[in-house]
Amino acid sequence: MAGVDIRGVKLVVFDLDNTLWDHPDVSSTTPPYRRVGLDEIADSRGERIRLRPCARRLLEELRVRGFKLAVASWNYPQPALRALEALGLLQLFDVIVVEPHPNKDLMLEKIFREVGVKEGEALFIDDNPAIIEGVRRRYRCLKVIRFGGEEQHLFCEMLRAFRRLEQSG
Repeated sequence: MAGVDIRGVKLVVFDLDNTLWDHPDVSSTTPPYRRVGLDEIADSRGERIRLRPCARRLLEELRVRGFKLAVASWNYPQPALRALEALGLLQLFDVIVVEPHPNKDLMLEKIFREVGVKEGEALFIDDNPAIIEGVRRRYRCLKVIRFGGEEQHLFCEMLRAFRRLEQSG
């Protein structure tokens, strides 16, 4: 996990496009969505949105272990929320902030305020280097993981890391 220390993390914030799922822009899809597999949906034109490997298990396990979960996504709210609902994930998140702008630092501000967690107790996962840079400028204590194409199994690795942490502590 690129050397990120997950000890002390109470909140995990996920980006959606190209991070939690493989689709690059859920706002370009057309609801309604239909389930075509446990971790896959299709929009009304047949365009597919697939969760990353281990994403569902990671979310479910973190939730059971008492972690707060949030979404910070640069999208239009309706398609993003409907896709999360169609995938059966909506209820796993404590806070979902989906707004049509790239200012994730502002989205994180809302999430921190609502959840009552400090930036040093949070982990933010996103694929966009420019967004990560902007977030890091504002939140210097925030733990950040960049989801890149070479890390297709990041969520499986995170699942193992959180399990090891629980076993050791």
